[in-house]
This record gives sequence, structure tokens and C-alpha cells, in this order.
Amino acid sequence: MEWARTNFATDIVAGADGSVVDQTAYPLIAFRELVANALIHRDLSPWSTGMATEVRLRPDRLIVSNPGGLYGITVERLGREAVSSARNARLLNICQYLRTPANGRIVEALATGIPTVAQALAEAGLPDARYTDTAIRFMAVLPRARTAPRAKLKGTAAKVYDALSTELKTVAQLEAELGLQPPTIRHALRNLRADGLIEQIGGRGKSTGYKRLTD
Repeated sequence: MEWARTNFATDIVAGADGSVVDQTAYPLIAFRELVANALIHRDLSPWSTGMATEVRLRPDRLIVSNPGGLYGITVERLGREAVSSARNARLLNICQYLRTPANGRIVEALATGIPTVAQALAEAGLPDARYTDTAIRFMAVLPRARTAPRAKLKGTAAKVYDALSTELKTVAQLEAELGLQPPTIRHALRNLRADGLIEQIGGRGKSTGYKRLTD
């Protein structure tokens, strides 16, 4: 949280009472909830050893991701039902009783995290969070403003992004359409996924396709 206070940009906001205050680009309570979720629910299986929970601060978005997909719940159900599905139940139980140095809670375990994020973003006038589950990694993206991401892309990434839509496309389809080599396309797709601009569907021996998360 100290890192967030130091590194998040601030905007000057006037209140209804005439006061003027600095407001962080992303609500700190939303950031706290996403980081807590990422740490508590990350996959701790041997395959994920050495894989990090990551926070990336980009000029137009904040990305929080962790190894392992959702457990016992789908992206569509996040925040819509009072359901808590814990991958690491014992870790969650322990963290319910832990406190910060300022005597704050670490987690509540009341399935309130995602609704809290949604409410904080709405109150700050920010777009909704975007959540992506690829089975081996879960990603939460907080856009800073409702701006089209296309203007920030260049070269191969821009070509691949332009070729994608909300309909799934495979690497083979992109290769035929763009005339680019598969390794080049996959590299661009990895970068677009890391930036939270596209979603991967499939994998692990299944047919894999990609589509845009935004237009």
C-alpha cells in the first residue's frame, strides 16, 4: 500500500463542500482488495513454484495477476453472488485473524472483495475492472480512463490487435490473414495479454483462440 501511495498518479478533485483534495488514479481500497485476493487465491502447487504474483503499473491501466485460474467459480459470477471459493482454505482462515501493524484486517473472507472493487471504481468515475481467467493465470485490469488502447500500439502488436475482434481467432487464422510467422504472432499475443488487451480461450491440449477485451 505504501508503494501504491508513492507511485500512483494523483488528480485534483473538488468536493461538493468546496474542498480540494488529491485523489489517487486508482482507489487504494480497490488495489488492496485485488492484491489480497491475488496472494490468498494464487496457486501454490509445485508447477507454480517460482511464478510470481505481479503488479504492473502502466500509463493507462493497473494490472494485478497471479498464478492459477479461478477455483470453484467463473469470471461471470465474480461479485454477483455472495459466494467465496477458496483455493487455499487454510491460508484464508489464517489471514482472517492476522492484522497489519496499524491493526487493520488482511482479509474479511466475506466474499466482499470484488463488490468493493466495483463500488470504489464507480465512486471514482472509473471504468469497470476487467477480469481474465486463462486457467494457469488470473488477471485483474483497472483501466484509468475510457480511452481506446489502439492508439498506444505499434508495429506487429498493432497489426495483430487490429486483426482480432470479439470473435475468437487462432494463430493459424492470424497467420493466413497477416502473412506473419507464428512465433512473431505468439510474441505479440503474449504482450497484448500481459497488457490486459486480449483474452486467451483454451490451452493445455485444447484448441486455443484469442479475442479482444475492448474495442
